[in-house]
Order: sequence, then structure tokens, then C-alpha cells
Amino acid sequence: MTKPSAGFFWATTFFVGLILFATLSVDQKSVGEIVVVGDLSEAQLGSIKLETDALQLTREKTPEVKVILNNLSWVNHVNIRKNWPDGLVIEVTPETVIAYWNDDAFISQEGNVVVTDLIVGGDLPHLYGPVGREFEVMTQYQQLGPTLRSYGHEIKVLGMNDRSSWSLETQEDITVFLGKDDLRARMTRFLMVSESLRKEGDKRRIETMDARYSNGVAVDFYNNEQLDIADINKREGEQKL
Repeated sequence: MTKPSAGFFWATTFFVGLILFATLSVDQKSVGEIVVVGDLSEAQLGSIKLETDALQLTREKTPEVKVILNNLSWVNHVNIRKNWPDGLVIEVTPETVIAYWNDDAFISQEGNVVVTDLIVGGDLPHLYGPVGREFEVMTQYQQLGPTLRSYGHEIKVLGMNDRSSWSLETQEDITVFLGKDDLRARMTRFLMVSESLRKEGDKRRIETMDARYSNGVAVDFYNNEQLDIADINKREGEQKL
């Protein structure tokens, strides 16, 4: 009988939830069949193939291949189980990225930085911050986003600089300076003022809004007009925003 050649033979199909299966054959003396399960792109599936080929996978190497695959930057979790009679099922869960990170990576919903060309981000927001502050920036994004969304705004850019000062840019290209402290209160101030201008029928497009004041904001419009803090307090009946 001719000995089956080592390597992968591709047979892919889509299933419920866009789960992609790849059935691959290897040396029958080691593993009869490997089935890779996951919502994977062709490139990601090729990455799994490359790693298992390089390792020349056998049953004894199952723990080793699990560690190697879990260490791939785009992989969130790997589980390997036996598939009767002599096969293996490799379940691969890719990282779920929520934003771009510092122009050269992605960031996941757990705050993990993912550097890879095997994930297509599409129209994601951009988050910026110092090394080591990824989780803090991601958490702030998740906290501020729903409040902004309730007023019809979406975060396009959120950043923390090296001095821990925050700013954001909305999908309407409004830049808001929030500073270091009381971010939620300062963002609420921005929302109150922008909503007040909208209700008054003000058609001027806001370019920047500086909310780093204790009792108001400063607004710059695209035609270089300015609205200072005193004007805002007057509009709001001297209310401290």
C-alpha cells in the first residue's frame, strides 16, 4: 500500500455562523485527520497550516502545537481535542478587534494589542496612547462611546498623550479637548453645549471645543468664529456646565 504523503489537502466549506472547516491529511502513523474549526479567513487558515506543517504534528506534540498557535498575534484562544478514531480537531478563536491602535496595530475588546496583517479592520475607530496604557484607553473608549452615541455622535479618534491628557474626535470631525480629570463631566459639557447650539438653529460647524474649564467650554468654528466661555454661560443662564 502506498504511504500517504505528509502535508495538507484542502477541502473547505461554509457552515452555520460562517464557520470555516478545513480538512487536512497528514501521515497516518501520527494523526489521521486534522479538522480546523473557526470563523477564519483563507489567510488565517494558511497561517495554521504553516505552523502545523513546520511542527510535523503528532499526537505527542499536541500540547506544543496548542502553545504555538495560542502565541500567534491574531489568535485569541485555541482548543484541541481528539476526533475518533485517530484524528484531531483544532478549534481556533481569532481576536475580536474593536479599533486601530497607534496606526500600526489593532486593539481587542480585552485591551490586547494585536500586530498582524491577517486581520482586516475596515471602518474602525483609532485609539492612541503610550505603551502600557492600552487597557486604560480601551476602557475609556468603551465608557465614553455609549454616552456620545446617545446624542448622535460616534468616536472617530480617542487619544491619551504622554502627559495623560485626553482628546477625542467625532465622526463629524469635531475635536474635543478633555484634559486629565473629570472626563465624563467634561464630555457632558461638550454634549450640552453642542446640543444647545443645535436646538437654537446655529448652522455653524464646530471645529474644536475645549472643555478643560471648570465652568464652560471654548468653541472654535470652521469659519474662524469663536464662542467664549462667557457667551456660553450667558446662553445657559449663567449655569455652570
